[in-house]
Amino acid sequence: MLRSLHLAFALLCAALGSQLPAFHDQYLQRVGGALDEVNQQIEAMDTRAQDAGLGRYDYIRRFYDNSDSVIQGEGQAMLATLARQERLMEIEARLQDVSWYMLAVEMVFHLEPDIALNTAKNFGPAVPLSISGLAHAFFGFFFGYLIPSAIRSLFPRKEIARG
Repeated sequence: MLRSLHLAFALLCAALGSQLPAFHDQYLQRVGGALDEVNQQIEAMDTRAQDAGLGRYDYIRRFYDNSDSVIQGEGQAMLATLARQERLMEIEARLQDVSWYMLAVEMVFHLEPDIALNTAKNFGPAVPLSISGLAHAFFGFFFGYLIPSAIRSLFPRKEIARG
């Protein structure tokens, strides 16, 4: 019975691991969409700055240095939008052509929580026909088989004396 559960857990981990490339693709599409939206916001801000005869940062500084806290908040929001653009561009660049063996690591270090959560909510599983999908299935199975074995080794069976 325990061996069957152990094998079932390993197969479940293999199935979950095989979905990482599909999740990566869907996540990357959402990052690209978010980046497109942020770029449009920044283009509109640049247009307003140009119409006012100012450069981007001079325009933002006018808001940011204003004594009215509401207008200051707008300046802070503009800076936050620029920072988000930088973050999304970095994520997209790092995850665009990542090798299959670094995929899990790069995903962990370049995860934008709100985008990842929305990706997970709408995630559609895929059949892992790529080398990456098969490799992640293998590693999922391997770790799914290894983890219960390691846990079981921490609690050795007691020998029952017969006699």
